[in-house]
Amino acid sequence: MKMKPVLKESLHLYRKNLPQLCLALLVELVLRAMALTPLLFCLDKPLAPLSLLSIPLYLLIVLPARQNYALALQDMQSGGSVFSLQLISTKDYGRKLWRGLKGTACILLWSSLTITGVTVLYVAVCGLVDVVTLMRIFKNIGGSVVDGLMLVLGAVVASCLLIMVGCGVHSGSRHAVAMGDKRLVKGHRLSLTALWFAGMLLVVPFAAVAAVALGDYARTLVAALKQLTLPSFALSARQGALLIGGVLVLLLPVLPLKNLLPAVYLHQVKEKADAAA
Repeated sequence: MKMKPVLKESLHLYRKNLPQLCLALLVELVLRAMALTPLLFCLDKPLAPLSLLSIPLYLLIVLPARQNYALALQDMQSGGSVFSLQLISTKDYGRKLWRGLKGTACILLWSSLTITGVTVLYVAVCGLVDVVTLMRIFKNIGGSVVDGLMLVLGAVVASCLLIMVGCGVHSGSRHAVAMGDKRLVKGHRLSLTALWFAGMLLVVPFAAVAAVALGDYARTLVAALKQLTLPSFALSARQGALLIGGVLVLLLPVLPLKNLLPAVYLHQVKEKADAAA
């Protein structure tokens, strides 16, 4: 299927339903905030372990909510409203949770290299292995301790591309289920992945602003890693304002359009299949 009709219809629906799409996004953000509220326990060291409650809460609240959001987007394309009680519906909750867990497991598999690399860096920075052993490991990897450490760090960053590919491959699954036919994604995963990466272009302006805001810290981080230490993370007022402004102006307004792309694509796939039948 050609991408141009998908992009055209997505833009049309975005402009036509922008207020409702923004309200639906607000609901999604509130649900995520509810799930992540236990992270506030990190502010009190004795209570910090309670922050782990965010993990089950996220699974129980956010994963079914993502399935509901896909259903709401399909309702909108059928003439309904995306901002409806569908967003917080508990109908078929068990099935929605199970589908969300399966999707999460798939993404974790795509993330295995990144998780391994982050674990190695965590061990290095936190001193869980004696310094001599770490220096020997990094020297064997890169010829020198610093080069080895930087190679590991670079590999971790590069492995994030695998996660992005995985997100693209599975981006249409919940929308296919929302239309009652999981087979809709069959033969279309490559196109859905390409469409997912096209949607990521929408967040490039925000990424650029974030890079500017965090540029000084990134340089400090690289310098600190060369000394096998980790700098404290403290944003200036200017950096904080840039990040907050970027989120409000450049990120949040484009997220509904990004989310629309796979939903519209598979909706058109289904319409074409129905017409052929």
